Amino acid sequence: MIPRAANDPPLLLGRSKPVIGMVHLPPLPGSPFDRGLTNDQLLDAARRDLDVLVAEGFDAVSISNEGDRPYVSVVSRETLALFTALVARLTEHLTVPFGCGVLQDPRAGLAVARAVGATFVRVSYGVTAGSFGMVIESPGEILRYRSQIGADRVQLFVNLSPHYATSLDTRPLPEVARAARALASPDAIQVFGAGAGALPDLETVRQVKAAVPGVPVIVASGATTDTLQDILAVADAVIVGTSLKKDGVIWNPLDRERARAFMRRVRDLRGA
Repeated sequence: MIPRAANDPPLLLGRSKPVIGMVHLPPLPGSPFDRGLTNDQLLDAARRDLDVLVAEGFDAVSISNEGDRPYVSVVSRETLALFTALVARLTEHLTVPFGCGVLQDPRAGLAVARAVGATFVRVSYGVTAGSFGMVIESPGEILRYRSQIGADRVQLFVNLSPHYATSLDTRPLPEVARAARALASPDAIQVFGAGAGALPDLETVRQVKAAVPGVPVIVASGATTDTLQDILAVADAVIVGTSLKKDGVIWNPLDRERARAFMRRVRDLRGA
């Protein structure tokens, strides 16, 4: 079973150790790898993946424009409009909590969340240099924008670790997390590996947890049926995407058998 210690943070998304499945939208019109899909085809592809996650019992879902690689810091109007429309239709009758993220534009993600009633958004804080160029994501500006649009109830799942990049903040990650907790009050902190599907160092995850008492810590990459037990022994939640895809390739559709095996492992660990 997955233990809960007396000093564990409050429940996230209404349950202990929630498992959040990713819905990755195909490339949207205007992005470099757009395949010319119609709006209905984009919706159908996303809905197939969403239906798998719901049917297999994932606790929550997060929707992102993963196909729009390489990502930009300010998305275009057509991307924001279509992303909002797709998420609104996908979640109209959804019965589990959901979040969203518009890569890599935190204001766009908050605007969508406010419009469609999302429970959380996934954002990053800090300054990085890497595969997407120089990226500056200011917590002061993001939090002020959240207040300006009346989205204070939208929870912020904050990434502080570099993803496909190097952080220009040279402090150890636990120290960065401790400062973020004190200055920006994140609803949860995400810890990533070096890239999609890469497991972060779990000792670092332990150190981050120790640095931010009362704040849930999420392992946001590298979850598989083989790594799940070690992850949930340390983290308060897990976000999974790549390992659920056909052949484990992030750009492929979800594989129902992989999703089923993953949640079977979750239930085994929960002692169900």
